[in-house]
Amino acid sequence: MIISGHQPNYLPWLGYFHKMISCDLFVILDDVVHSRSEITNKNKIKGPEGARLLSVPRNRSDKHCLIKDVTIAKDSMWHKNHWGSLHTCYVRSPYWKKYEELFLSIYSNPGEKLAQLNLRLIHVMREVLEIKTPLVLSSEISGITGSKGTRIINICKYFNADIYLSGTGARAYNDEMDFERNNIRLVYQEFEHPVYPQLWGNFIPGLSAVDLIFNCGPQSKDYLTKQVVV
Repeated sequence: MIISGHQPNYLPWLGYFHKMISCDLFVILDDVVHSRSEITNKNKIKGPEGARLLSVPRNRSDKHCLIKDVTIAKDSMWHKNHWGSLHTCYVRSPYWKKYEELFLSIYSNPGEKLAQLNLRLIHVMREVLEIKTPLVLSSEISGITGSKGTRIINICKYFNADIYLSGTGARAYNDEMDFERNNIRLVYQEFEHPVYPQLWGNFIPGLSAVDLIFNCGPQSKDYLTKQVVV
């Protein structure tokens, strides 16, 4: 059994969903400490000027709290601004009208918690990408202790997984010997960013997956073909 996981990011990029489609169970790590340096609340889309950053404002008082407890700043027009940007950037795209209402329903009522907003967007995006991999919130798994690599190992053991598919950014703290001692094979994701039809000039990689979705529609899933990792 292959497990992978990631924090609940805002409008995740394609690599996020590639990792999701390449495993048997994807764990949303929502009960780890939130770091203000992470991209949990931001991502980029493409407009006529190039890459455009969208950032959800967080309450400044939410320091050193768990991701699931991070709240969105009140009295802000951010959601209308984000929707305006999405409209400006993608209204000319081939599949804007097909998916517009799916996203508008979320931006019309974004809620108060960042993680809940992100999860709603992730579910819509994975539906369009036709990803069937089951999701589970780490906050709903009882008895899991430890941090970083140790926590991941304990999650794998909880589900009797023998392979953990990790992002390359975790090389800095993953203890490969620790995984080996626990009979878990540590595999790093191999993802080559696809080139697909894009509006507004030269191709820009690394954007939110909404860029692919609005430009390629039902064909989007073809760019995330599952790779063999075992």
